[in-house]
Amino acid sequence: MNRAAFFAHLTETDPHLFPDGMSQAQQAGLSVKLDVWSKWYARDHPLTYLAAALGQIHHETGGRMQPVLEAFAPDRASSAERLQKAWDEGRLKWVRAPYWLPDETGRHPVGGGDIQLTHRRNYLAANAGLYRRFAVRVGLDENYDLILDPVVSAHVAFSGMIEGWFRPCRLDDFRTASGLDYAAARDIVNGDAGLIGERIGLACATFEAALRAAGADRDFGPPHGPVDWPRSGPGLV
Repeated sequence: MNRAAFFAHLTETDPHLFPDGMSQAQQAGLSVKLDVWSKWYARDHPLTYLAAALGQIHHETGGRMQPVLEAFAPDRASSAERLQKAWDEGRLKWVRAPYWLPDETGRHPVGGGDIQLTHRRNYLAANAGLYRRFAVRVGLDENYDLILDPVVSAHVAFSGMIEGWFRPCRLDDFRTASGLDYAAARDIVNGDAGLIGERIGLACATFEAALRAAGADRDFGPPHGPVDWPRSGPGLV
């Protein structure tokens, strides 16, 4: 895979996802995701699965392509404050109950990551899923902020979409004779495909075109950098 061609496609050939160019942080975030995919997923999964994940991540991170906290806050308390304010002003009509309040651990289980995990149960499920797939105890159950580690976050996004950790559907459910129904696959992350599926589907298709322009469909190639699990997680093995 020619990484330079991949980034050139996204910034020159079809720059609608990055109309102001791509910052160093955005490129670094994308590079980690490509490296994680190369090392753990490329051999067993089609390129469309990566494109689907990147398109969803573009939306979930507001184009930053780096793991973020909900409302793009600097910390969980600030995120919870912003969400509470929006709730009080009636701007979160789709939310049934304030999930950002401190849970039984005293932590704020606000959304975090490349794909936004919310509620303690989802942090626990992701932690268990990573152990099941990779025999690694990352420690998300003890430290929610480990979802901001770029390697952990990429794994949660990729494995979560492949296995269906977020909602009762997974990428295999959206395969078609011609590839993948990217717009409908928005339902893997959130049940709003009818509202924003087409827009996210266009982003996924753009990433697929960039990957193919770079030759990723012929030879994805090895990682370009280290993609090690974090060493700060309690119970890491």
